[in-house]
Amino acid sequence: MGKFKKGLFLGGMLGAGMTWLLTTKKGKEVREQMLDHAADVHVKLREEIMKSETYDKLTKTRYVKLLRAAVNKYAINRALPREVKEMIIKVLSAEWKSIRGELKK
Repeated sequence: MGKFKKGLFLGGMLGAGMTWLLTTKKGKEVREQMLDHAADVHVKLREEIMKSETYDKLTKTRYVKLLRAAVNKYAINRALPREVKEMIIKVLSAEWKSIRGELKK
């Protein structure tokens, strides 16, 4: 029952956070900033991947490793909080299929 309560609590916190991000003016500003950061990282990561000679053989696991390294470096340079860094990683990890399609072109 402990795991259930923990999951319920974390789900509630996540839901409250997402509601704040989607409904309040400040939340919308924070969401836009996070998406801007994610776009910046995406462009830099794509350039780095394209410079590599094995980009056509890139796996999702390798992509996520490169993504984490790029986000960590970006977060240090921009002094981003850990939560923002993790959100950027989640957003860009979910874009794997899109990235893979771009690389095949």
